[in-house]
Amino acid sequence: MNARTLIAAAMASLFAITAAAPAFSAPDTAKHDPVKREKRINRMIKRTDTNGDGKVSRAEMAAALAATFDVLDRNGDGRLTKSELANRKGVYKAHREQAKASGQRSKRVIRMPKRVEKHFEKIDANHDGAITKAELRQVAERMFLRRDKNGDGYISMADFKR
Repeated sequence: MNARTLIAAAMASLFAITAAAPAFSAPDTAKHDPVKREKRINRMIKRTDTNGDGKVSRAEMAAALAATFDVLDRNGDGRLTKSELANRKGVYKAHREQAKASGQRSKRVIRMPKRVEKHFEKIDANHDGAITKAELRQVAERMFLRRDKNGDGYISMADFKR
């Protein structure tokens, strides 16, 4: 390879790398898109808001959490193991399909975030290898207080405005 070809190849490589760099450093627009974020929050509120007032009370959250726990607790022992949490997407789908096949409306469930699985050991207060409803309720209460930014006792879209 002569020097001219080598220099041209090096310049082309350098140009390609510098042109692609902004794409790799740019934030994930789907994750930070305010429109998508608002839609996701509205779905969560609608799924949990049983009386249709546009906000979630502690009682509504507790009821949705209990229903979610019952759906995920496939063996009915009152405890959620890591394997039951890891299979949550399949369980939600099976729950919807079963309700649809029986002609009943599926229970309003909260989609458990990946954080529950990630922080399993912290949530499992007695360290017995499973999460009980009481342990999950304690975490949910702390989350509720953190999300209720205006302190009105409800979680609504107003609490998510920046």
